[in-house]
Amino acid sequence: MTKVAILGNGKSLSDIDFTKFKFDTIGLCLAFRYWEKVNWYPTHYVCIDSVVIKSNIEDIKKLIINKKCKKFLLSIEIIKLFPEIQEYNNVFYAELLRSSPDCIFRYMPTWCSGSAAYIFSIILGYTDISLFGIDCNYVEFLPDANKMPDGTLKISKTPESNPNYFFDDYQRKGDIYNVPNGKKVHFQSWIDSMFITASVQVLSRTKINVINYNREENESIRKVIMTKPIEDFS
Repeated sequence: MTKVAILGNGKSLSDIDFTKFKFDTIGLCLAFRYWEKVNWYPTHYVCIDSVVIKSNIEDIKKLIINKKCKKFLLSIEIIKLFPEIQEYNNVFYAELLRSSPDCIFRYMPTWCSGSAAYIFSIILGYTDISLFGIDCNYVEFLPDANKMPDGTLKISKTPESNPNYFFDDYQRKGDIYNVPNGKKVHFQSWIDSMFITASVQVLSRTKINVINYNREENESIRKVIMTKPIEDFS
């Protein structure tokens, strides 16, 4: 089995020592702010949220140009902001994969960056998949966020303590982002992902081993994915 860890950005990820990962990893969205601090980067990077990409385009460009990760899965909207990205053959676009008749992304009615990273990992050939930081228990509206006319949210000041993420300045003053919709979007997309996984295993006759490592008290994806205590990870 080819092994990979998908690192969501939930609070439970704060229990994880990143140096323990001796195999491939996939990181998400604004976690690059933490990676910069510890001088550690995942094997692959995923962010399919076009609002987050637009708000942080310069940092995401640096990840690509400086080859911090091997492969990237992004929203195709980034091309409008960074046309030169089309010169990079290690960048994939979620919307194009979704429209391809031969790609399992087409069966994703709902998605978020975490579940998209999971399906992407299957496409890349990983069959032993560990999940971390997929908490799905968002505080939907932070005190430090203001609602914008288009329905997005803007951080008015960097939170001193952010209940949604594994480091407090994951979101910083000026950041614009979507309402998380943890139950309707994130959790539902993981349910959809497990249906796709079951189908892939039957059709390809390939066993895909998926384990979610999380705290018992967190309302995570344990309802649809085998979950073990974080302490069991070695």
